[in-house]
Amino acid sequence: MDMGVMLTTAHPDHWTETEVFDNSIDFAVAADELGYQSAWLLEHHFTRYGLCPNTLTMAGYVLGKTKQIKVGTAVVILPLDHPIRIAEQTNMLDQLSHGRFILGVGRGYFPKDFEAFGVDPAKSHVLQTEYVDVIRSIWETGSAKWEGQEITLPDVTPFPTQFTRPNPPMYGVGQSPSTIEWAASRGLPLIMPVIGTLEAMRSIIDLYNETAESHGIDPTTVPHAMCTVAHVAKTTQQARDEIWKHMCWWEQEHDDAAFTMEQLQKLPNYRFQYGEWQAAALRGDRTNADFTNYMLDNSIVGSVEECVDRIGRTMEATGVRNFQLGVEATLHHDRILENMNMFAEDVLPRVGWKPNGVTS
Repeated sequence: MDMGVMLTTAHPDHWTETEVFDNSIDFAVAADELGYQSAWLLEHHFTRYGLCPNTLTMAGYVLGKTKQIKVGTAVVILPLDHPIRIAEQTNMLDQLSHGRFILGVGRGYFPKDFEAFGVDPAKSHVLQTEYVDVIRSIWETGSAKWEGQEITLPDVTPFPTQFTRPNPPMYGVGQSPSTIEWAASRGLPLIMPVIGTLEAMRSIIDLYNETAESHGIDPTTVPHAMCTVAHVAKTTQQARDEIWKHMCWWEQEHDDAAFTMEQLQKLPNYRFQYGEWQAAALRGDRTNADFTNYMLDNSIVGSVEECVDRIGRTMEATGVRNFQLGVEATLHHDRILENMNMFAEDVLPRVGWKPNGVTS
């Protein structure tokens, strides 16, 4: 069982940009000292939703400031970059950290990203698919030679090679059936945002397992991770009250940056996301506050007992035992550190978690 923390680099009005990054490093160092197994970085552009435009650069700094925690990207937006460069940088971080780096990839969801970097969002899925295959081929063969649908590469040898053999761990973010089936066909573990019911999470796992088995992959060996808001307090009501307005702000920042419903209608490769908009409307989640409440209802937010119960029910329903905890929802430096401590000391041990370095 691995427990990690998300480093969002969200930029509220009461923090300067420097404080955002200083706080993130504080949280990473605290997570390392508390025995969390991983810390995850988010890539975003042109929005206060998150200030980190390059998760690989930030990962190098975080790895240098910590001792044993693994550092992952959640994610590198692959269509905005080049697969050789991502393979080279991943290998370098893997070498420098002696295997503490995790590459998480995604295809992006904010239209300004595609516009500014000159990438067609209608091709995000095919670009991600091919770029992942290129990176995996470099790890397997040592050569970047590739002739594909979207990219052709010469027979060059990227250096350095990877420290971790046969390859550094790689994750993909996904919820749509097409993405799940793609990841399963390659045995790629999923980072799954927990914004739905346990039944919905179970259906994702079932589809993944069925597809993986059809490709000769044992799904029981795939270490998926759940990504969820996580906040604990003396009572469940206190926990919700402490974070509600901040979550509403963060969700609004997301909505302002993300594809609109009209834009999604024109993008067949985002059909699932368009369907999620429609489902939210049918549920009556028509406002930012409505969706925030729905999200918190399905997150690990509450008293110690409520958080223990929610983690336990999630593991039982899905079989997933790895979590990426969004512990920053108060947007208050000291309360975030207290939240991390409370989870490490009062919540997680009760679901069978052991800190890094503890084997018995």
